[in-house]
Amino acid sequence: MSKGDGAETAEDRLRKKSTPLVRKIAAEHRVDIATIPGTGFAGRVTKQDILGYIERAPAGVSGPGPRSPGHAVIEHPAVEPWPGDRVEPMSKIRKITADHMIMSRRVSAHVTSFFEVDYTRVAELRRKHKQSYAERAANLTFLGFIAKACAENLRKHPVVNAAVSGDTIIYRRDINIGIAVALDWGLIVPVVKHADELSLIGLARAISDLGERARAKKLSPDEIQRGTFTITNPGVFGSYAGAPIINQPQVAILGVGTIEKRPKVVALPDGGDTIAIRTMGMISMSYDHRVVDGADADRFLADVKQMLQEFPEGAL
Repeated sequence: MSKGDGAETAEDRLRKKSTPLVRKIAAEHRVDIATIPGTGFAGRVTKQDILGYIERAPAGVSGPGPRSPGHAVIEHPAVEPWPGDRVEPMSKIRKITADHMIMSRRVSAHVTSFFEVDYTRVAELRRKHKQSYAERAANLTFLGFIAKACAENLRKHPVVNAAVSGDTIIYRRDINIGIAVALDWGLIVPVVKHADELSLIGLARAISDLGERARAKKLSPDEIQRGTFTITNPGVFGSYAGAPIINQPQVAILGVGTIEKRPKVVALPDGGDTIAIRTMGMISMSYDHRVVDGADADRFLADVKQMLQEFPEGAL
């Protein structure tokens, strides 16, 4: 039977065989998945495909759709504005992010662990190498060191670099680190692909480039897809620590607190203690307790902390 007879082609059936999240977004925005070019395996429509389609669609093309079986529409309660208030509609990216965050809290069993890190070693390396990196068009930030420490340790802790699909766990082969970028109109997470294969200078360049192009709205759809682990850095605004929401379908997200000089008790060679000025900061990780146990998360964070505190020259 041909497509003209009303039957779906094999391509249409395959494209519609997407993840529950993609089908949920499609139902909420009244989008026919079969009309979207898919970049996933065998042409399947990915989350980023449908988000990009909705973001690019003309006003009125998509909107809250009818409730579909198994896909509850997220309803935001109406609040009455008071005289003098300014009322603005959410941007598409803000609305999608809001729904995605609510869904993530419902889907994953969120737990957050906090570790304090002594960045004094990293601060010394930055002072020593910042100029030489700048001469090679790389901005040597604390975030670059943190991304490098995560990339090096995700291979050792594969459950942190995983995803949940129904009652199965997908252990990702690739290590693709998303770096959350705050924009005036919302939040976007460009992805550094194969981050474990990059040197520190390569990571620094990639993070800077993706961030600049995110702010200029020049990212391609592929550059915000296929992340396996996310880092968010609210510390740049002065936040001490936080408990970020997991970026589905990943199982962990690292939050970076502000990095600053603080008094710290330091052990002396003779066994005594003293108070010294050290460059300190908090890291936190929210993880999906359905598959990541506290011991798994803490072992990963302990290894990240150790690498940052003893960062090897060879990793530069």
